[in-house]
Amino acid sequence: MDRNETDHLHIEQRGLARFFYAISIAILLGFILYVARGILIPLVIAMFLSFIIVTLKTAIRRIPVLGKLLPEFIAYILSFAVIALVLITLGQIITANAGAIIKAGPAYQERLIAILDQIKTFLESLPFFTDWFESNVDVDSLRAEDGSITTAEGVSALITQFQQQLLGFISGIASEIGQAIRSLAQNLVTILLYTSFMLIERGALLRKVGIVAGMQEDQLDISQIINDIGDLVRQYISIKTLMGLTTATFSFIIMTILGIDFAGFWALLIFALGYIPIIGAISGVMLPSILALVQPDGGGVPLFLLTLGLLTAAEQTVSSVIEPRLMGRSLNLSPLIILLSLTVWGSLWGFAGMLLCVPITVSLMIVCTQFQDTRPVAVLLSDNGEISPIKRLARKEQAEGN
Repeated sequence: MDRNETDHLHIEQRGLARFFYAISIAILLGFILYVARGILIPLVIAMFLSFIIVTLKTAIRRIPVLGKLLPEFIAYILSFAVIALVLITLGQIITANAGAIIKAGPAYQERLIAILDQIKTFLESLPFFTDWFESNVDVDSLRAEDGSITTAEGVSALITQFQQQLLGFISGIASEIGQAIRSLAQNLVTILLYTSFMLIERGALLRKVGIVAGMQEDQLDISQIINDIGDLVRQYISIKTLMGLTTATFSFIIMTILGIDFAGFWALLIFALGYIPIIGAISGVMLPSILALVQPDGGGVPLFLLTLGLLTAAEQTVSSVIEPRLMGRSLNLSPLIILLSLTVWGSLWGFAGMLLCVPITVSLMIVCTQFQDTRPVAVLLSDNGEISPIKRLARKEQAEGN
């Protein structure tokens, strides 16, 4: 074997080794993120809350006359107090409404059973349904012990199965959301403590990270990298919050006019689900629409269709018309990557992971752009393949130009 073939073989071996090394690191990180989720989720939420508080502090300092007179630490305290008050108030409202919904649950279940009975009666009245049922439905799994089955019994069995599956689906979603709310309420004090200490240590932490970066041969512009992350995350959270409030307000007005039960609770849920890409909007529209279908007083198919149509129109107006004009393409995240990150973080951290998937992925992409070995990862995460230059290289080029 000549030298060129040997070098080529070594290159292939190194490439294969790096591939398996990266896979091993990814599996290890996934395991750590899953096992330590009880510690990491409050910490990450606190980090993003600190971004929001800094944004709110900046807004307070820009208030004419009064803002300039306020010391910076007073502006921080006011911002922290506003966020804490909002979180506590939302928690109390959601908890109170969730209890009322649970108490009203049996009435909604009875209404659902009545609607399914109406569907069964309607299907049996169709002249062609008996022939269709016997030719298209596997009746073997529906037969009685004596082996006989009538069309009516078969339809009843299918309706019962559908009812159980639908109730199981709704219960699963409610359980997941309830668990996330309980977890957030239980960790609220911890999150606020983390947030307060992050704000106190913010300047010192930036200096220490800068010192660590300065120990490398090519210094990274850490402050600029963190500013980039902060700017994008703050922009994303601010616009999503504004759009969520707009959608929730429109939805609350629509549901109040239509007489949907617990309109305030559903509006808050629509606001919270607005932070979850793709499935958040779908869930936010479908859940109150399903409630309209089974609502004991005045519910039914017409109310379901009307609620579904109006809520969808409100959500699409905000998310497809208003939000793109404000957000633009500043995040530069591929839609496929957003969907994958939603799946991955949802699997690791549940409902909290779905809420945080976009800010985490944006932060990851910005960090990956600053290291030569991980820039290909940033390109794959991006939407258009264009990523920012490495900050240290930009600084060196400027120095050489001077």
